[in-house]
Amino acid sequence: MFGYVTPDKPNMFMKDYVLFRAYYCGLCHATKKESGQIARLTVNYDIAFIGLLFHDVLGEKAQVVKKGCILNPKKRPIIAANPLMKRIARLNLILAGLKLADDKADGDSKPLRRLAFSRQVKKARKKEPVFASLADECLARQTEEEKCGTMLNGAAEPFADMMKKVFAALAGEKNTPALEQIGYLLGKYVYFMDALDDYDEDVKKHRFNAFKRTFGADTFAQLRQEKGEDLAFIMEDLVKSVEDAYREMDMGENEGVVTNVLWYGLRSRIRTVLNKEDDKCSKIRL
Repeated sequence: MFGYVTPDKPNMFMKDYVLFRAYYCGLCHATKKESGQIARLTVNYDIAFIGLLFHDVLGEKAQVVKKGCILNPKKRPIIAANPLMKRIARLNLILAGLKLADDKADGDSKPLRRLAFSRQVKKARKKEPVFASLADECLARQTEEEKCGTMLNGAAEPFADMMKKVFAALAGEKNTPALEQIGYLLGKYVYFMDALDDYDEDVKKHRFNAFKRTFGADTFAQLRQEKGEDLAFIMEDLVKSVEDAYREMDMGENEGVVTNVLWYGLRSRIRTVLNKEDDKCSKIRL
């Protein structure tokens, strides 16, 4: 994932803010236990959100402990590593490997980064063959769609479909159509956001970009000027569809954080990307 599924901190209760950060830090610690220090660089807010969501979906009671780390020695509440957190940590590495493979296919070579994570990604893929297979299928379909020069929704379909199947695999017997729909829609949302955020860079480097293929603008500024209302409608329609699916879910103690992310966080990131003045949207820190 890419860091677009984030909470909206100004609209968060303090307890929910502390809880989200506890899951983020807990995932970071779980990643260290699973794959070592360097793998912690792949941790992002999207994956922390998946941790929050699936602890409720699966009825997993999270244990809160206090720990510090090399970046923040002061002890703070974190979610202790458990089998679910370790599985999500492995999923994160597989998705990071997918991103690097996609960059390589686009001609944006990052050999040092691929080398740095290759052993950890291989280890995660071996432990989670279902996720690895879904990632491989996604990459193959994505490559084919881009070669065909597909339009917006077709380009997003492989990643969206993969996330739908990932959510189903994580949920197991507790899977529901609403949960699969949330996975699918969030996958499409992340794909669209990444394409918008990378628009000028993709055009400059002659990489495939679904919005460029669909609307044809030479710069993001031109795209926003000519198609700003269309972009806002596309993204708002996605968020409303996420909300509709979420209303069918039964949540537990993490409901406040998950609701904040899906109701406010997604829209906040859309505004940040669509209104950006520089080449990339601003980073979110908690």
